[in-house]
Amino acid sequence: MSDNEKKMLHVLGSHPEVSTKELLTHTDYKWERTVKRKLSQLKEQHILSKPLYYINYNKLCRNPLHKLLCILESNQNYDTVISYLKLIEPLLWVYPVLSAHKKVVNVLLYSTNDAAMVDILQLLKENDIITDYIVRVLRHRGTIENPNLFGDPNPSLDNLLDPCDIPDTSLGHYDTAWNKCDITILPYLERGTKLIEILRKENNHNFKSCTYEQIKYSREKMVKNKLIEKLYMFSPFPLDQCVQFRLTLKTDDTALTQRILHNFAKGERILKQHALYGEWENINCIWGSIRCTSHPLFLKDLMYKLDQVDYITEREVYPIRSFPHKRYFFSQPSEFKYFDFDTQTLEYPYHVYEEQIKEKLESEQAIFHDRAQRVIFSEEMHFKETTIGPETQKL
Repeated sequence: MSDNEKKMLHVLGSHPEVSTKELLTHTDYKWERTVKRKLSQLKEQHILSKPLYYINYNKLCRNPLHKLLCILESNQNYDTVISYLKLIEPLLWVYPVLSAHKKVVNVLLYSTNDAAMVDILQLLKENDIITDYIVRVLRHRGTIENPNLFGDPNPSLDNLLDPCDIPDTSLGHYDTAWNKCDITILPYLERGTKLIEILRKENNHNFKSCTYEQIKYSREKMVKNKLIEKLYMFSPFPLDQCVQFRLTLKTDDTALTQRILHNFAKGERILKQHALYGEWENINCIWGSIRCTSHPLFLKDLMYKLDQVDYITEREVYPIRSFPHKRYFFSQPSEFKYFDFDTQTLEYPYHVYEEQIKEKLESEQAIFHDRAQRVIFSEEMHFKETTIGPETQKL
């Protein structure tokens, strides 16, 4: 990347509403069309993402809505595990973790009933789809920090314990009534769909009563009331030159954990998203979680660097199995179709997911039993043909 391209990305990261005309003033380019062309090239190179909207889900409904980070172990192949997880509608994404000894996947999903979700994981465990699970609940607003493209791609971690000002990461609370137009366009905005494309897609389905102006007003309403926040994310290098991993760590003090998250590779050439999670069984047991996109050299020495910090009592690193995402990565838009506009609540039907999983288990067990019977029958016939003489067979 040239210095002009780096400057453009920094401005977009800090001011996502900036126009291309204003962006031009931060570069040495002479023409606005040059800025547009450069932005298109950066997207084609998978460095810059299209604009997205971060959802502050705590402001969405009156009842509790959580994000759960689940770490699942399994002896099954990835396709089998993901096929069962797909039956859980509020699933956001699944990605396999690089592990030499076991199959591990990281999972993120919405939850309106943490206990019911854990029951589903236990059902999968009892039926050997997974062998173990860890569930952690997001309790603070996540923070996204774009890389400093002029920074060090393999920084030291000597400053993790330095004093710093921790920004407010509280999630806020429900304070605005949402209508059908708001909830319908929310998943589209989350993944960066343009307003005119939202209108076109919904007109092809069942939302013909909503006009472009209503969609535009809904977006402005959600921004104003801080349900959504526009952002650009960009990679430190083209994605095929990067690795992605999740680091989780714990100390004896939550404030210290927050400081480590804030200082981790601060101001260097690394894209990071970090937040605090509490263990489901013990919400006061706080873990810091950092999802990073970085140069491979940074991951190579990461555990060694962390081992030098005595205050970190536990640490786990989960490298994504293949990056950029290939065969086994699965993601889908947020699911809000169960939002009740009268009560302004959202409840996912966990009993439906549980029944669907049980039906799938029974179906696959029946298929397995049928195949086993065919194998036994085939072996019996083969035994008869090879042990009984032709003359006896005629008789």
